[in-house]
Amino acid sequence: MRAERGDGLKAGLAFPLVLLAVVAGLAMFGPLLSPHDPTVQDLLHALEGPSLAHPLGTDHVGRDVFARLAHGAGRSLGIALACVSAATGVGLGLGLIAAYAGRWSDMAIMRLADLMLAFPGILLALLISGFLGGGVLPMLIGIKLTLWPQFARMARAIAQSELKEPHVEAARLAGFPARTLLIRHVLPAVLRQTTTLATLGLGAAIMSISALGFLGLGLQPPTPEWGAMISELLPYISEAPVQMAAPCLAIFISVLGATLLGQALSEPDSGKEIER
Repeated sequence: MRAERGDGLKAGLAFPLVLLAVVAGLAMFGPLLSPHDPTVQDLLHALEGPSLAHPLGTDHVGRDVFARLAHGAGRSLGIALACVSAATGVGLGLGLIAAYAGRWSDMAIMRLADLMLAFPGILLALLISGFLGGGVLPMLIGIKLTLWPQFARMARAIAQSELKEPHVEAARLAGFPARTLLIRHVLPAVLRQTTTLATLGLGAAIMSISALGFLGLGLQPPTPEWGAMISELLPYISEAPVQMAAPCLAIFISVLGATLLGQALSEPDSGKEIER
């Protein structure tokens, strides 16, 4: 049974890891493989189809689509990872405080988390990015605010359970300070459980970044970004279907890989389903 469980887990991890590796490879090596500047316009070669010089064709102002796709991959993944990392840090910190500090701190933090969760995530990110004028920093702030409540709620639940464990109670009675209890005994268990949530959050962050870019509230032109590429090419979809499909496919692969990876990582925690 354990062997079957391990084989199933490996099989479940292989496909999403391959998808994410493709996107990561595009971000790291794509700019090196393309000789074109992603921001240089060439109106004489606008909306050209795929060729040896331009593997994915050119956009409406003659920019190489592959170069823009590769440079946009690094920005989209980098910003998404920054958003998830910031949201994880804030959420875990507040969740641990809520679990340990007492009733009033717990109520204040959890009510704030409930208030943030009451807003649709993408709407909150749109409001903040629109109010601050778009750009990287507003995106980071908006997406982080949409993600941290989920991490805080999960961290609080796990921390409350861990704090009741005999070895933690023994450490508390021995006089260990709260910082030592939380960092050495509680935080490792919280981190193990929140890895899945962080992976799923990565897919959500990529979607939010692309949506903000599509609406003109993300990275500003001529900076290459997948959502902005879709918005720019949308009026020319009949003349440039390959160019239009490229950023759409990149977003799809990234979100699918992150989502499937999160689901695969969560499988060992669902005991009954694994035993079956």
